Parts: sequence; C-alpha cells; structure tokens
Amino acid sequence: MKKFFLFFLLLTVIVHSQPKHPRDGFPNIHQLKPTVILTPKSGSIIIISYLYRIPYNLVVFEKEGSNFKASIRIMVEILKDKELVARDVKDKKITVDNFEITTSKAATIEGFINFNLEADEYLISGIITDLNSGKEIRLFPENIRGTENIEEGIFNPIIINLAESNCNGKNLPLIVNYGGSIPYSSQDYQLVIPIADTTVEKLSLELRNNNNEPILRTVTETYITEMSPVECNGKLFIGKNNESQKTKNFILRDFSQKLNEGILLLNVKISDDGESHDFPIPVVWLEKPISLRNPEFAIEMLKYIEDENELEKLLDADTDEYQMVLHNYWRKYDPTPDTEYNEIMDEYYSRIDYAALEFKGLSKKNGISTDRGKVYIRYGKPDNIERSSNEFGYVVETWFYSNPKQKFVFVDKQGTGNFILMEG
Repeated sequence: MKKFFLFFLLLTVIVHSQPKHPRDGFPNIHQLKPTVILTPKSGSIIIISYLYRIPYNLVVFEKEGSNFKASIRIMVEILKDKELVARDVKDKKITVDNFEITTSKAATIEGFINFNLEADEYLISGIITDLNSGKEIRLFPENIRGTENIEEGIFNPIIINLAESNCNGKNLPLIVNYGGSIPYSSQDYQLVIPIADTTVEKLSLELRNNNNEPILRTVTETYITEMSPVECNGKLFIGKNNESQKTKNFILRDFSQKLNEGILLLNVKISDDGESHDFPIPVVWLEKPISLRNPEFAIEMLKYIEDENELEKLLDADTDEYQMVLHNYWRKYDPTPDTEYNEIMDEYYSRIDYAALEFKGLSKKNGISTDRGKVYIRYGKPDNIERSSNEFGYVVETWFYSNPKQKFVFVDKQGTGNFILMEG
C-alpha cells in the first residue's frame, strides 16, 4: 500500500509540477519585507530604490460595475540618527475583473520609490495605507550602509529570475522582490552583483549556506548599464535609468537549487589581493506547509503512510535531529535528487494543511483525521466532486479520480460536515 501511495504521490507531482492546494491566511513574513536596491549616481550620491510587494488578500477591493478596485498609498521615510532626511508618498490603484483574484496571496501590488541621497548610514521604512478601508500595514524597516558600498565599489546583490524576463518584448531580468531573499524552491534563480568599476574582469565568490561546504565560483558573465528598477505589467524588472552611473553587473547562475533554508553568506572579492565584502542573504521557503514547521509533528503525520514501528524508529532520534531525520526520510523519494527542494515532501504536507482546514466540519474536529481528510492526503484533489442526497435525506459526496481510476462515496449522517466513508 505504501509503495502504491508514493507512486501516486510522485505521479501527482510530475503531472502538476507544483502543488495545487489553496493556502489561506497571511503570507510569509518575507513577502511583506521591502527590497532595497542601491546604485551609484555621481560622486558620493546614491540612488536608493525602495521596492514593495503587497498581496491582494491584504487589501480591500470594492465592486464598481463589473470590476473590483483597490487603492493604496505608500509613504516611505528615511532617517539618519533618528532625524527625518527624506520622505515620499505615492498612490497606486488596481482594477481586476475577477472576484476570486481579490483574495489571492499570489497576486500582488508591486512598485518602487527612488531617493537620491548622499551615501551614508540610514534607516528606511514604509507604511502602506489601504485607502478603501483606512487600514495601515507597516513594512519592516531596513538599514542602508551606503558608505560601504561607495568605498568598496560593490553594491548589494539583486535576486532575479531570467526565466521570466519578458517586458513588452524587451529581455529584462525580473526582480524577485521577496524582501531580498532567495526563494527555496525547485525554480532556478540568479544573482546580479553590481560593481562600480567597469574595468573589473571577474569576481571571486564564496557561498556558504548554513554549515555546508562552501561553494567557490569565479564569475565573468557581465553586462554594463545604468541600472534601475522599472515597472512593467505590474511586475518589477531591472531596467535602465540615465540618471544612474553605469555599473558592471556580474551574473551568478546555477546555484540556488543547491541551497537549504537558512542564510546564504555570499563573500565577494574583486581581485585576489583586494578587500572582500560579505552579503548575508536569507533563503526562505515562502509557501512552506504549516504542518512542516514542527519537525516532530511532521514525523508523526507519516502515520498515514508508515507503520508504527517505522514511526517509532524515526521518533527515537534526539529532538534536535528531527529535522535531519525528516529530510533523510523523504530524500529517498525525491523526484529531483540533484536539488535540495523536495517536491514530493511539499506535496504531502500541503495536502495535510489543506485537509486540516477544509474537512474539520461544524464539530471543529481536526480535518486530518476525518475520512475525507485521509483520502485527500493519500490521493490529492479529486478530478470531480458530485453532491446529492440519498433516500434518507443525508448529503452524499462522491469523489472521482481518473488516474488511477478511483471512486469514494462519503455520507454526512448528522449534518455537521463530518462525512463518513461508505464506499471506496
């Protein structure tokens, strides 16, 4: 039975590429963090670009005709030694024609505000005001160390996605604006490292992720431009700003899929005998299933596919080793063993999250242990669901799966939403 389940789970991952489970609640904390990009302008003046991203489900959309409209105001302030040195306010309006998208976490309102300031140490912070409701969202403050950037000629790396680089026919890198973090996923991301000296031919990089062996790279792929964020079709890309000073921008590829959750410490050296600069970059599983966040609970949830003896062996490990034990267990079934991200593990615990919320019924019973929850964990989302009533007036719910062909019939005998498996 276990082999059949894992085969079916793997088949689901291959067919769908990514889990297709609705995920409610607030976004990961890093999705509300701004991304700050620094670029040189002239002399000791820098351009500070403040990038924000707000999921649709955190703002109020009002119906207007056949459309739904949201309106926000963002105020950004820059402080030096607790004194205000700059402030800017901008309004932004969004119109959509589909109500369902207004509650989405994946759809976002994105934009940026630029400041021209003397290179120095600053604190930058922003407040988003939902103009439809009056609700305020305070974004996380960020420290700016502009003096170091100018003196060393190395500017903060920018996380990009070259696979999604089409901006109205132009090939521009998409900025992965999640608080300056690298998403932990099966997607391959890249880094752009801007250097003020355009005569530099190569960079020596050392990448340390948690306690793993360092990755050493020499990077020579570059392009030169007056770098600046640009907005295109609601997304942010690296474009061109003639006010900026030209930088030589080195591109680091083929590394993000080797990273684990935690901190990536990137050490950048312009020359073998030159100074180096460290950039700590978070690696964040943005849509990490809630049931995976406690390793002990995640191991216990293997009871739906493992026998008691195997569970006892896994739980016999020291508590601080549970995370490693869990990853080692799932590594055996990883469909992409050359990457750290494990699609089949994500799929399994995403199903558990969904079952816990969706099938708890009026009795508030944990949906994981219900009959529908157990079937969902094993087989995933049905291809079709039919509801009817039987001769006793009970609500009947029938789930159909096409590959492999399966049918499950559930009956709610008490009218509480607790459906009992009657067939399948």
